[in-house]
Amino acid sequence: MKKIVLTVACVVMILGLTGCDKSNTEVSETELNKVNEQIIEYFSSENVEYDNLSFNYVDLTNKKVVVGLIDNSKKQQDKFKKLVINSKLIEFVKGENLIDYNNQ
Repeated sequence: MKKIVLTVACVVMILGLTGCDKSNTEVSETELNKVNEQIIEYFSSENVEYDNLSFNYVDLTNKKVVVGLIDNSKKQQDKFKKLVINSKLIEFVKGENLIDYNNQ
């Protein structure tokens, strides 16, 4: 009887620590690509009044869409979320001001 109680206690503890529903933590490549495509689509449209984006890409290893902002402040992150897309899959990082040599 002690073995059964101990086994049940261990299983409950393991499930409590790790969780039994992986669907909340599993992010598909399709979901990531969809978020990234929405960003690309937004910046491909005419009359975009946002000049703080440096780059964006899908990071499959970390299951994130990485968005590089020239000014990576909380204020600018919130502005991006409001104008472009607000997703928990986005990770903001510091970007650089890129030089377009074709327009010089």
